[in-house]
Amino acid sequence: MLSLVRGGPKILLFESSRKEELRNYFIQEKGTEAYYTNDAFENAGEDHTIVFIIDNITEAVDFFEADNGIVINEEPDVILCNMLNDKKIDLVSRSRIATRIIILRAMGDLERVVRDISGDYQCIVGNPLDIIKSSDENGTLVVVTEKPLHRNISCKKDVYEKALLINEKYRPLIRSLRSRALKYLNNGIGNKDWYELEIRIYDKYGEYDLHYNRLLNIMESLEIGIILGASWGKDYPRPMLAIEIYRVRFFTFYDPVYIKKMLLGLEYLEDGTRIVDYDLFYKRKKLYWAEAAEKDIMERHLLAAKYRGEILSKLSENEMKKLHKIENDILASRK
Repeated sequence: MLSLVRGGPKILLFESSRKEELRNYFIQEKGTEAYYTNDAFENAGEDHTIVFIIDNITEAVDFFEADNGIVINEEPDVILCNMLNDKKIDLVSRSRIATRIIILRAMGDLERVVRDISGDYQCIVGNPLDIIKSSDENGTLVVVTEKPLHRNISCKKDVYEKALLINEKYRPLIRSLRSRALKYLNNGIGNKDWYELEIRIYDKYGEYDLHYNRLLNIMESLEIGIILGASWGKDYPRPMLAIEIYRVRFFTFYDPVYIKKMLLGLEYLEDGTRIVDYDLFYKRKKLYWAEAAEKDIMERHLLAAKYRGEILSKLSENEMKKLHKIENDILASRK
């Protein structure tokens, strides 16, 4: 639900005097994609390798000068093995793997987060793009971002201006950072209290699985908290009247009013159809929709439309398609 640490793309450098032939091998024979360098980083995730083909591998390589990143959904060793089997290894005169990357999510005072990490590890602090060009393959580059980690991260636009080259190998370091990531997150946001909230899902049509999955997908996409558990329950809106509900308990560092706004935005579709009722409780007290109202918008459906628009603006194209698919299933279940 809340990812705080993950790996970045691997970077494989090839020195070649037959650059065009090598490039065509990857693009035409292997069906990979070539990008300008910045676009390559934006389109490469944790499972990808970016291949740069250059004239000469020097101590520092300016990837943005090379400007020919090829994004491949394979590990570097698999790429090299395939080239050997395809008898293309003679196209390369020299190769090396650039510094490995770890991406850490934080919020608030990112300068403090960098300072805290540098206090825990032996490292060099500097510009991420300068460090990543280094030939120091024994260290690992740690970059800090406020962006959710389930999406691709641009090294040029999405990461903090200071990064850390830590004198540790990638795998031991990523395990260590995962055990400390929550501490860094808390320090960045000023050690604010986390909120334990409960969402109660009501649907007179009984499609609780669809509503829960829809809510879960949004929470994962926006990375707003950690689910503690979910269970069936009953609510009593009037004496002697019991209705079935589904309860979701979770931790979040977001203010309960912000979560109420999100839930209000999810209750309605674009055409104003209300498809579910999400009640929010904090310390056993219900938060009403009026607490999420704004000065210029005091009607529930108009507030919902505003907050739904804010949610949709944060979703990727695939996340949007998944949301609309579930919503169509909800509407179809009522016919």
